[in-house]
Amino acid sequence: MKSGKKLSLSLNPSLKRLPHDMTAQALVSVALRSGDLYHATAVYEVADSVARVALDTILFEGRRDALTLARWEHTPAVVLQALVRLSDASVRQRVQRNLRTSGQTLAELYRTENSDALMTLIAQHRNTPAIVLESMAHESDSDEVLKAVAGNPSASATVLRILRARFPERFDAAIATHAAASPDLLEAVYETGNDYVRAAVVAHPACRRHLLTQAALSGNPLVLRQLAGNPRITAKLLARLARSRTLAVRRAVAGNAVLTPELVIALAGDESVGVRREIALRGDLPLSVLEKFARDDDHWVRQRAARNPATPVALLRELAGEENAEVRRAVARNPACPAELLEQLAHDDNGWVRAAVAYQPKAGAKLMKILATDHAVDVLSGVAANPRAPQALLRQLAQSGEADVRRGVILNPRASDTVLKSLLKDPYYLHRVLLVGNRTLKDEDKWPLLNDPDASVRFTAMRWFAGKVKAG
Repeated sequence: MKSGKKLSLSLNPSLKRLPHDMTAQALVSVALRSGDLYHATAVYEVADSVARVALDTILFEGRRDALTLARWEHTPAVVLQALVRLSDASVRQRVQRNLRTSGQTLAELYRTENSDALMTLIAQHRNTPAIVLESMAHESDSDEVLKAVAGNPSASATVLRILRARFPERFDAAIATHAAASPDLLEAVYETGNDYVRAAVVAHPACRRHLLTQAALSGNPLVLRQLAGNPRITAKLLARLARSRTLAVRRAVAGNAVLTPELVIALAGDESVGVRREIALRGDLPLSVLEKFARDDDHWVRQRAARNPATPVALLRELAGEENAEVRRAVARNPACPAELLEQLAHDDNGWVRAAVAYQPKAGAKLMKILATDHAVDVLSGVAANPRAPQALLRQLAQSGEADVRRGVILNPRASDTVLKSLLKDPYYLHRVLLVGNRTLKDEDKWPLLNDPDASVRFTAMRWFAGKVKAG
């Protein structure tokens, strides 16, 4: 995002050295002297009312800048609130679309806007207060606005009840899937809804138990599939659904978190590979099932057994010799994979398998040195991100021509400040953004980033310092 202003930040002495007195006033002074749109945006929240008036001359001097800030996904809520004071319909519309716009700002806009298009934007926004949505549910006659209200996650049970009282059945589909729907409302919706609505109701956490029993008798595969995945159904109902002839129902049962050990074993022998794959994802598999899955005809089932930390080392050795590379990679990613297998897989012909070893927290410095000579970018990225990698290797990888490898070094929690400082002038702006938040680097290392040619970096750097001031 460009400001449109020609900056001469390198000429500003205040941007060359970290201030001795790091206060909100000091940061605001830096922003005002720089005249930078993004510095001003970053410090606006910590500025007092007098300072904000001065900052407004930078933020709202040009319409283009105001439009840009109203749309930008990083603009702080307090700046968006200031933007609505401008008598500019386009700016206000962008503020209404911005995901960072606060509930207070949206409530103010609701009191001043009158078009259905703008009301719909407010009704859709996740930060719109429930009381505003309640007012819309009472007063609006626009189908688009009301649909947006019904689907808004911030809508309360009261909002949903108002909608159903005013328009019976029109918004049943939205109510059936809404987290705030009350048990009585769900029951009313179930009684009058179609199969899709009923299926959504029986999957809802607030659905009453007697409805779950009623749904089990329906025989409708769509409803039964959703019922089978509900962790609140009884073991008896779950066992009954596990014998269903409908594959989708059995697969949903296999994914149910409250599946009994007996049903796990029974479904592990299901003729459908889809059911076995679902069971293979579980973390509570007994040894008998893991042994069975390690030799399953389907490689996805074997892969999931290879990833399971409960799989015995003997089976992991067997799976490490698999022809299928995905299975071998899963062994390398298994937190229980022993050092001997990691060393074996570090020499695998497949780069993805070697990369899995490179990312393994258990891989020691010896393996890191071996893998650092690899030519595959994914392998080198894994070494760069691995906390077990020696600093000498990280210094070497920080000079890589591959952005993914350098990013691995930046994200490595054990990378030293010396290594990280060598990346402060990385050619990729996102890397410099990431370094702003790195807690290994000192504030004096980050301060020069206020002079960065990229606006996102300047904003992130100033926001970092403003956040520290705000936190006290």
